[in-house]
Amino acid sequence: MTFFLIAALVYFSMHALVWARAGKQLAAGRRFLLFGWLIALLLTFTPFLAHFIPATWPQPPVRLAWWLVYLWVGVIFYLFWLNLVAFVLELAARPLPTAWSAWLPRGRRQLHWILGVTVLIVGYGLYGATQWQVPRLTIETPYIQRDARVVLLSDTHFGVMTTQARVARLVAFVQDLNPDLVLFAGDQINDHPEWLAPKAQALSGIAAPLGKFGVVGNHEFYVGVQTSRDFHELAGIRLLRNETRVLPESGIQLVGVDDPAWGFRDRGFTARQLDKLAPDLLPDHFTLLIAHRPWGWEEQAVPLGIDLQLSGHTHGGQIFPFNWLVRLHYDHVAGHFEKEGRHLFVSTGTFGWGPPLRVGTRPQIVVIELVRQGG
Repeated sequence: MTFFLIAALVYFSMHALVWARAGKQLAAGRRFLLFGWLIALLLTFTPFLAHFIPATWPQPPVRLAWWLVYLWVGVIFYLFWLNLVAFVLELAARPLPTAWSAWLPRGRRQLHWILGVTVLIVGYGLYGATQWQVPRLTIETPYIQRDARVVLLSDTHFGVMTTQARVARLVAFVQDLNPDLVLFAGDQINDHPEWLAPKAQALSGIAAPLGKFGVVGNHEFYVGVQTSRDFHELAGIRLLRNETRVLPESGIQLVGVDDPAWGFRDRGFTARQLDKLAPDLLPDHFTLLIAHRPWGWEEQAVPLGIDLQLSGHTHGGQIFPFNWLVRLHYDHVAGHFEKEGRHLFVSTGTFGWGPPLRVGTRPQIVVIELVRQGG
């Protein structure tokens, strides 16, 4: 409850600042400000109220409502930051001669600039969210019996905002990569599980000789563990829940750990789970760990000799400036890391969460080529 209260207060404050600045830019009176604060109060609760729309409603209007609500989250986010920057620049320019600060737009001109830049950023973000990057990592190892191509998907966040056409595009894209093994690093589902069966059935069409495996992320717990299991079973994805699995005739051992979910501050969770699984690890196999959050790699995965850890969760920050701020909480935000011959890859996520935007990051479908050393 505390989290939601803080989130609501921050979201209201963003609206209030934007409206107060608009009042100044338009030289509007008190009535304009009071009306704006009332609208800000109403808009503050729309992301929470969207979750209470009955599932009995038709999907198209619910999808439209969610899109408008969360697109607005992105819009107000950049209106807030641009107004804040403009305010700071105004303060910095006050001691300067007027001729030196004439370049800084003020009043209605400033409002027009801010609105224009926001439209450009949001438009760019909408486009960026549809453009997958395909980073590739090649690892040579003597443990595998033959070369294998692994495709990693993470943070798909399937829900009412995900169209069936988008899922079909994802399935076709993955299939064109000719994977031997497809892994899902958590947060496959996000909301409205009662509407996800067609999406799960589409995912079942991904063919991979070594199979499809995944772990539960925090959002699987939010939706419900049993509901998440049903989705993955229908999609043909085997969930690994604090367990290991040897892939026959491959030389690959998978390790999957749950996300701490509500214990999101428990950075030692993954390390403790790996401690419990340590007796099951096979030193003559290529060991591949799937963990939703990029925790426990340096602390436990590397010392245990786990060859590769695949994670997600961070979204790479998803939208600027969060791609900087997220580094305050995670040591490994996105990309490939290596230590003592062991590897970690953190995906920015295949889709996104919240605002349907990508600014400063791109969604990813990761390809890992496991190559048998010596041919």
